[in-house]
Amino acid sequence: MGMAIIFTYEKIFKAYLSCRENKRKTINALDFELDFENKLRVLLRELKNKTYVPGRSICFAVDKPKIREIFAADFRDRIVHHLLVNEIVQYASHRFVFDSYACLKGKGTLKAVKRLQFFVKNKKNNQQRNREWYLKMDISSFFTSIDKNILFDIFSKFIAKLQRQNQWKTEMLWLGKLLIFHRCQENFVTKGDLELLASVPVHKSMFGQALNKGLPIGNYTSQFFANLYMNELDQFIKRKLKIKKYLRYVDDFVVIDEDVEKLRQLPKIVNEFLQTNLKLKLNEKKTKMQPTERGLDFLGYFIKPTHCLVKNDVVGRLKNKLHFNLMDDKKTVSVVNSYFGHFKHCSSLVLRKKICEKLPKQFEYLDSFLKINLVSQSL
Repeated sequence: MGMAIIFTYEKIFKAYLSCRENKRKTINALDFELDFENKLRVLLRELKNKTYVPGRSICFAVDKPKIREIFAADFRDRIVHHLLVNEIVQYASHRFVFDSYACLKGKGTLKAVKRLQFFVKNKKNNQQRNREWYLKMDISSFFTSIDKNILFDIFSKFIAKLQRQNQWKTEMLWLGKLLIFHRCQENFVTKGDLELLASVPVHKSMFGQALNKGLPIGNYTSQFFANLYMNELDQFIKRKLKIKKYLRYVDDFVVIDEDVEKLRQLPKIVNEFLQTNLKLKLNEKKTKMQPTERGLDFLGYFIKPTHCLVKNDVVGRLKNKLHFNLMDDKKTVSVVNSYFGHFKHCSSLVLRKKICEKLPKQFEYLDSFLKINLVSQSL
């Protein structure tokens, strides 16, 4: 065996730095930071010798915006996740369609919303413009339905096509296979509300899946592998079906077209492709088709050809949080500013003013601080 190409101290140190950016204050990250150089060398030795095995995950549930089961990998495993993604994400990004927006550098929810509004925005020659319709679809139980054998086949073919050394490809395939087929539900500890965790529907839980089914929500690699998996659908819709206005964020995707009959036929065509090639299926209850002028909800916003609004349920969540946190000044300011960061990207000036006005008198001294967020208007 030649010298390692991926498993080098420089690369694992870079992965460590990127991993700790948003996790530095967690207990696991702080614990690893003590004597991190020695711990990285131990981890590196395991990877080189191919004796590395993913450790124990933390399993918990969240209920906002909807109930989900989360598996949080141990910090040292997160470093390995970053190591793999760092090696391949640039190559993959160049091969993904332009309008794939989840978990990619320079993309994200805001860019997706702006792009979608660009798709539906009225043109100057409005009277000459044909009526457009949107078709919104998503995948039923997406992450838990991913077939690991199909995913690894896609991953393997992708690696094989790259102009890289055989040693690099060997290391990538070994690590990719290890992470894809790892069963986090066999080595975990629980955390948080156990009743909430027990209430996660079986079809949305890793515990209810067959041997080679499902990727855990919460892993950095799951986000990347999901994009790689769904790129098969993206390419089918853009290259085979020749659809121009198509946009996807994780498993939510939208098609916009003037041809209403084409849109009516599309769910059946897409569903056949998903079932045949990816062993996925559409969530028929969430398939929706309407004229674009009626507006469509997407990623927390309600998008119309002329303007963009905040969804009512997002406003409702803010009001609920304020109700529970009004005795804590710092928490209140943090919550309001976080939501205002979401609100300011659409037509929400009146809404934000009303929220500030309804804060109790004890927060009058915060008015000037909060109103900083009332200035910005975009989209």
